[in-house]
Amino acid sequence: MAKMAVRKRSDLSLNNHIEEWKIMNKFTASPKVAILTYENLDSFEFGCAVELFATPRPELEAWYQTDVLGLTADPVSSTGGVKVQADKLVDDLTDYDMMIIPGWTGIDVKPPEHLIDAMLEMHQRGGRIVALGMGVFALAATGLLDGKKATTHWSLAKSFTEMFPKVNFQDNVLYTGENRMHSSSGHTGAIDIGLHMIRQDYGAHRTNVVAKDLVVSSHRDGSQSQFVERTLRQQHGRLHETINWVLENLDKPLNVTEMAEQACLSRRSFDRQFRSTVGKSPKEWLIHQRINLAQDFLETTNYSVEEIASSTGFQTGMNLRHHFTRLLGLSPTRYRAKFSQ
Repeated sequence: MAKMAVRKRSDLSLNNHIEEWKIMNKFTASPKVAILTYENLDSFEFGCAVELFATPRPELEAWYQTDVLGLTADPVSSTGGVKVQADKLVDDLTDYDMMIIPGWTGIDVKPPEHLIDAMLEMHQRGGRIVALGMGVFALAATGLLDGKKATTHWSLAKSFTEMFPKVNFQDNVLYTGENRMHSSSGHTGAIDIGLHMIRQDYGAHRTNVVAKDLVVSSHRDGSQSQFVERTLRQQHGRLHETINWVLENLDKPLNVTEMAEQACLSRRSFDRQFRSTVGKSPKEWLIHQRINLAQDFLETTNYSVEEIASSTGFQTGMNLRHHFTRLLGLSPTRYRAKFSQ
């Protein structure tokens, strides 16, 4: 059993003081994951996939069972000259629930027929395929993405759309997915989509545990821009302090006008600076933070939806249900049934 610190909040309506929530792990399902290797392997994206899905996490029961699969029995070269030896060959993917393609050997390199056949079979029987960065070129070569949403690194966007005009390309987003096929910008976006997949399988609380171990944000929305004008640093002063202030007071019915006043900025200036720094509007960011907190409550407590709404700043259960269903695609009650401890 592990413990995870809760964000500091002042005077929650249900508890005046919450020190820690205990994490209990009673999942029986352990999705089987295949991580693909290939010649000229992208070391960073491969490393992200290994860290997210193959690293043992004894504090979390029933974690992923992961194998590294290769197109050849020989070790492959990766960025920096590192040699990687696969556990098994990609003969078929029958035993796997999810496949990760961490980059690809080149945008003009078509995957071998046996890999294409294996991916087609995997998708047909309900498996998930996750392409990181250039990996979407390999996935698109199967034809599975025709008419479906996909993305890749911004520098590859023009090449991808020219090569695969039938794909519904999503420009300049961190990650996207449709019909069990997911793709990301690559690089640090590989971590974002990985955490997104973990959230789908194990819920927000366990995702927070992994994110804390990686020292990264537990959730960046897939629609967020791949790059913003400025990164969030301590020297941003008022804006940085305002964001921390909001995170410490999510139980209060704060609004964007109050956030702007806290930052000593006009509403218009605050909206502009917030969006250029964080990558989304302050209103949408605030709603996402409240939803993240509500997910924690649903997974780790027996509080009613009305009580959780009061403790996350939504004020009413109807308001919480509306935003929760809009963003996550299921009601708070159904979410609790799936992920409660």
